[in-house]
Amino acid sequence: MKLVRFEFNGETNYGILENEKITKISGNLFNPYKKTGEIYSIGEIKFLPPLDPEKIICIGFNYRKHMDEMSDIATKKPTLTLKAQNTVVGHGDEIRIPNNGSVEHEAELGVVIGKSGYRIKNPKEHILGYTIVNDVTERKIEREMVQWSASKSFPTFCPVGPCIETELDSNNIAIKCWVNKDLRQDSMTSGMIYSPEECVKFASRFMKLERGDLIATGTVPGVDVLNDGDTIEIEIEGIGRLRNYVKVSYE
Repeated sequence: MKLVRFEFNGETNYGILENEKITKISGNLFNPYKKTGEIYSIGEIKFLPPLDPEKIICIGFNYRKHMDEMSDIATKKPTLTLKAQNTVVGHGDEIRIPNNGSVEHEAELGVVIGKSGYRIKNPKEHILGYTIVNDVTERKIEREMVQWSASKSFPTFCPVGPCIETELDSNNIAIKCWVNKDLRQDSMTSGMIYSPEECVKFASRFMKLERGDLIATGTVPGVDVLNDGDTIEIEIEGIGRLRNYVKVSYE
């Protein structure tokens, strides 16, 4: 089931996406809900980020081929860093970048936590579903600093969406990323060192995970620079496609 958050006539709603239609639901993503009977076409609504996470946890270097392409800063094992909460934007929104930086895309599978936990042993019990994440990163800052949160925490540097898929076998699905229709990233989640479930266990060793937290499970190889005017699309098999537009908007 594909859960979405959307805006219609200035109001925020939740719904179920199926066959290019959205059925509005009562409640929210985490509480019991029922269909209201109101149905919208996707052309009538604005997709919002499907969640508003308190924590965005980024697993770094979870694919060996990405380790190879970033060998100057890659760690020997997967690691993690945090991304600021207010980086989140939705499907169709702008990614705003500085004009003197080196900003790159990172197509990633996102895990949405549905049940809080610390030192989690059975991660499947804690996962609500999966979404698409673009872990946008300012590469110059990432290389200059030992700690990487600054490079990932510019406003708009975390496009998420367009939905949360609650029924997905995430261990061997395709991740692709196009920039201006040029295919840059094309890989499978089977290339992960830590599976999505292991990412949940790994992150919960160091912090308590709360309902609604987001874990970005690491990017596949093929990262590259974004420029003013670019259109970037990330597709994950079984979830959908996340589209955003790049704009230089500050020094």
